[in-house]
Amino acid sequence: MNKTVLPFITPEVISQRNGADHPEIWLVVDNIVYDCTSFLSRHPGGEAVLIRFAGFDCSWQYHAIHGERRKVFANKSLEKLRVGWTEGVENPYSKPEWVE
Repeated sequence: MNKTVLPFITPEVISQRNGADHPEIWLVVDNIVYDCTSFLSRHPGGEAVLIRFAGFDCSWQYHAIHGERRKVFANKSLEKLRVGWTEGVENPYSKPEWVE
């Protein structure tokens, strides 16, 4: 992933894209920002999980849930949802020890 082709988005802007303060739902996985607004109704795990992480980083959850096989498909779906890159966005949940 070449970050130089995507704009940098500040953590403050991302935190506002949470569905409450702003109608868009943005998530961060591995410092890449995704606008998941149009994907909510198509997400196989349901809308609630995406809404829960709106405005936050969800990297370890994404990797733990999708695994290597599912990630190939998921990454293709996510590609078209990329809107930028960032650094310093917090994950609201601590990573459990059992998650690699």
